[in-house]
Amino acid sequence: MEIVDNNSIKHTISVSFDGDIPGHGQDGYPSKAAERTPEGNESVNQVRNYAKYFVSQETEYETVPWDLNPDRFEDVRQALMALSSDEIEELFGDLLAQSLSHYRDEPNVDTAGISRPFDLPADKIGTEDAVLYKQEIYLDDAGDIEAVLGVLITYYVARGERTTVRHGETPDRDPDACVEVSPAPFVAPEPFRDYLVYNLRCQIRDCYVGMGLEPPEAYKVLGPGQYRFTGKYQHFDCYPKYYDKDASIPGYSHDFVPELPISDAELGGLVDPTSETSLYDQIKGALFSR
Repeated sequence: MEIVDNNSIKHTISVSFDGDIPGHGQDGYPSKAAERTPEGNESVNQVRNYAKYFVSQETEYETVPWDLNPDRFEDVRQALMALSSDEIEELFGDLLAQSLSHYRDEPNVDTAGISRPFDLPADKIGTEDAVLYKQEIYLDDAGDIEAVLGVLITYYVARGERTTVRHGETPDRDPDACVEVSPAPFVAPEPFRDYLVYNLRCQIRDCYVGMGLEPPEAYKVLGPGQYRFTGKYQHFDCYPKYYDKDASIPGYSHDFVPELPISDAELGGLVDPTSETSLYDQIKGALFSR
């Protein structure tokens, strides 16, 4: 197939049924990745990602890696949105507790004496909050959440060098999605669920950006998605700072509106519709108390 990238460079590319790319030709960038600029490599990778996605949409073959599949992520997002408080506690209780445990010494956050399920690794460097928590999610044939992996802890052991510690068993198949969250002071399961749902919404945005496409309107949102894309947005000039909820990017907004543990009347007293401050920033204090 032929694809023209965002720099108007034409690529001729073939995709096998298992997602491999046996042939890829273009005349706009050096043929060797090591000789390209970072932006040039991004353009080449975007074309390859888009080609795999196109084949998956036009055939019955699954040619897209699980961690770049926006359709599968949306299925998981829908399943997450449907979870009750009890189901969130059952499936993601450890992740919630691990995240909230970072705020045990914060007087404005009601942690209710929560304990930390997993100790932070001894070889971790940086501040206590310099950590990323992940949890892989598996759907059944009906599209419901069948299983979740134990909490994964990603952290730095040296400058520019990260590692991940896994807790729990790993099923013998690829996950359907993996939520990635930094410690946040959500004390109730409902807003924490919405925190995970929003992270997947940002990850879907990342999938489209990784194919060189503008995301559909529903995914033109600001905030951290996949950590690897956050790194790209921070360091490559070809990308806006999509991870930054305060970034000024035309058509994009920070649209995180979690369920609150307060009444509509109480909410009305917190929100000023004329304020330029985001809704999340206006209501976040209510999220940190029980």
